[in-house]
Amino acid sequence: MKTEYPFTAKQYNALGEEERYAVLAVGQYLTSSTIGISDESLSNALNLMRESEGCVPSEEVGDDLLACVRRKFAAVYQVAAELAEVELKQRGFREHNHFNFCLVIEPSYEDSTHVVVVDYDKPICYLHEWSKAWHMGFENLAALAKAVLSAKAILIKKVADQFRTRKF
Repeated sequence: MKTEYPFTAKQYNALGEEERYAVLAVGQYLTSSTIGISDESLSNALNLMRESEGCVPSEEVGDDLLACVRRKFAAVYQVAAELAEVELKQRGFREHNHFNFCLVIEPSYEDSTHVVVVDYDKPICYLHEWSKAWHMGFENLAALAKAVLSAKAILIKKVADQFRTRKF
């Protein structure tokens, strides 16, 4: 059953603080502005991220379908990289010295879209994931937040693991 508003204030209010921040960051990424906490505002701002029959919701299809697919994946992974950068800096890591994230997305509306986060300065791949665009839709805000925060955690762990002293 399709609801008028797939993303609601009730879902948002049920999230923890970090999850709320991730959801708002995705909304801001997609709209370039702060979004309100109402069913209508959340659903409108995050419409690209909802589950749909095709690779993107039909009303989101623009002149360049690959750009729409890329934007959909970037909303999760660019936000995850930005959140990871903030946390890494809080932990004492320095951008350009310890990490320098570069997001690369190879979009596809027929096959899997590949997402890679590499380092600009070092031969390091922090993350490589792929999914068909029509599988990259979220039933609710908790699922969206989980995707962003999971990618963030992978990036932080990969950077931190580089600088741990290992005993063999």
